[in-house]
Amino acid sequence: MIVDHSQILKILVIQLGGIGDVVLTTPVFSILSKAFPQAKIHFLTSSLVRNLYIEDPRINRVITYPEPAGAFIKLVKFFFKIRTTQYDLVIDYQCTPGTAQLTWFSRATYRLGWKMQRRQWAYNLFSEANISSNYVAVQKSKALEEIGIYGETENLKVYLNAANLGEVDSYFQEAQIDRENLLVNMTPVGQVRTRQWEFEKYVALADLLIERHDATVFFSGKQEDHEYLNSLAAKSKYRIRVLPVWPLHIFTAFLSQVDLHFSYDNGPKHLAIAVGSSTLSLFATDPPFLWNPSGNPNHAYILGDVPCKFCRLTECPLMICMKRIVPEMVLSQIEGMPAIRKKLKPQKIT
Repeated sequence: MIVDHSQILKILVIQLGGIGDVVLTTPVFSILSKAFPQAKIHFLTSSLVRNLYIEDPRINRVITYPEPAGAFIKLVKFFFKIRTTQYDLVIDYQCTPGTAQLTWFSRATYRLGWKMQRRQWAYNLFSEANISSNYVAVQKSKALEEIGIYGETENLKVYLNAANLGEVDSYFQEAQIDRENLLVNMTPVGQVRTRQWEFEKYVALADLLIERHDATVFFSGKQEDHEYLNSLAAKSKYRIRVLPVWPLHIFTAFLSQVDLHFSYDNGPKHLAIAVGSSTLSLFATDPPFLWNPSGNPNHAYILGDVPCKFCRLTECPLMICMKRIVPEMVLSQIEGMPAIRKKLKPQKIT
């Protein structure tokens, strides 16, 4: 299908899902705003991440998908609202049955989605970029080639406002955080068990960072993790600070102020990349080339390199991949990261 760019004046981009999936969509907005400077760009996403994009100058409107999706009357009204907006182009990166139905119902002239056998009825433009071995952010950029837009990018971006940064500044002042120290955030607890490092190893790594580099270490997590994080931090020989449970947009502002975010591959890791902080991630069950920027030493990873790597299992009785990664190995990787080396005190660099 030949796409007439001059006729595209309203664009809807759809990406619900987890934090990482949404953040990995952000390069698309730079490409679209440059290719269609005359167009209004709307973003349909979940309530969890909505506030992250209110400040984004590339997006004219952020729309929240109805929750719970099972509220039928509410959903029907929402579908008709999307149709009456009269989008010229809908790009569905979610491609679930619900978003496929919405894309089709929108009656947009151009409807782009992933090429999936059970969803092809909803779209008239298809991309197979999602089955490549490219970084997911690049996959989403390359999908735009189906509408005649070329030029991939993997630069994630989340815009921050002064009020959110002010909240973080107040926290730092009240907690008497010395910004001259190496500031490291860790998220020990996660939803997928096979991605998790042993919790005590986070404490051991924190102790090494504090002993050797006078680091200030933070543990962060969800509300339901808070009690456990406090008990875990209490096992340290030093002081590990457990963050308040902030709204996501304030937590993102906090991530912009730390030197390093360390964790398994998760949403906060992608947020840290998007606000310019260095990251170090642990991988085993999932291939890092899909979920980590390539060739950037300030966004490094450690792979649990075992014969069964990339198994994509969510449960495993052995977990030999993560057990092979020890705190000293992680510390060495951190000390070798260019942006972190600048923050280390010369006499403390090993």
